[in-house]
Amino acid sequence: MDLLASEKETAKAELALVKNKLRVAKDKADKWSQLNDDLRAQLSSAVVEWDALRREYAALRSTLDTTSADAEEMVAQYKVDVEAAKTCLKIKTEYMKRLSRRETLEEIHA
Repeated sequence: MDLLASEKETAKAELALVKNKLRVAKDKADKWSQLNDDLRAQLSSAVVEWDALRREYAALRSTLDTTSADAEEMVAQYKVDVEAAKTCLKIKTEYMKRLSRRETLEEIHA
């Protein structure tokens, strides 16, 4: 009888120990599960942010390409305008020289 009671107490102690280990293992599993859920949420957030940045990059790249083309066109037009202004200035300078010579010749003849 004493042996059975002793074995019963030993079995209860082992059962309590196993229950305690099981509870600890369950707590660890719950923590890991929570950590896993948190990491999945962070990954999902990072993927969403990456997609948004990719779309923003594409939009900025498109704007840059358009702006670059517009700037190149403006530079080309400015070069044409500068050349036209230089030509006009040369013509006016030549005209002023000839006008000055004419006035000088008219003064000499007078």
